[in-house]
Amino acid sequence: MNEVRKLSDILNIDFSQYSAERDAEIAEMERKQAEREKIERYKRQAPARYWNESIDTYKAETEAQIKAKTATYDFINAVDCGVFCSLIFIGTVGTGKTHLALSIIRECGGMYRLSPNIVEELRRAKSFTAKESEAEILENYGNARLLVIDEIGRGVAAAEEQYMLYQIINERYNRRKPTILISNQTKKDFLNYVGIAAADRLTESAQVVEFTGKSYRGEIRRENANSAARPAGV
Repeated sequence: MNEVRKLSDILNIDFSQYSAERDAEIAEMERKQAEREKIERYKRQAPARYWNESIDTYKAETEAQIKAKTATYDFINAVDCGVFCSLIFIGTVGTGKTHLALSIIRECGGMYRLSPNIVEELRRAKSFTAKESEAEILENYGNARLLVIDEIGRGVAAAEEQYMLYQIINERYNRRKPTILISNQTKKDFLNYVGIAAADRLTESAQVVEFTGKSYRGEIRRENANSAARPAGV
């Protein structure tokens, strides 16, 4: 009678139940840790005023806003599936372009930069004391998983900005990397501004989303003001 019996048989305990429960606990812990890491990465890219914003906090009430939010969801799904695609958000000031672009960064990761700041980086690269060369800077932006360039066309150095945009757009086009470009210009003015060569590369992969209507930020300010003026308990 030298038969070796399992502990579970001796104690008459079904350990499979506990194993499944523990696996579920570990999976939940890993999910929460991944979410914390995603939020930390997002905060390193997004301005502080957008830290609590997401695609869910974007108010889509008009037809244009609904189309913009739908395009954002579609873009997130495409990036997750490894599809080469680009977005161009254009329209009036304060209509939620940056909000939705950063919502994509929040979900997919990537880099968020202001166009004038990239121009300044390239200027500094020409100095003898520069820590990075122009080629290294363009390599960095060209290789980012996802790149958002905001405030295109608002700087004073148009020629330098146009040069920068072509170099980055071309680099990312060749590497098949997703890009989001944001401007307050009209569609026609934007395409004229970036130039024929850059526009030609965008034509293959880019969807243009036009934002119209009243200032999104203005509505938020009015809501906050009304909330502050409202008596407690009302």
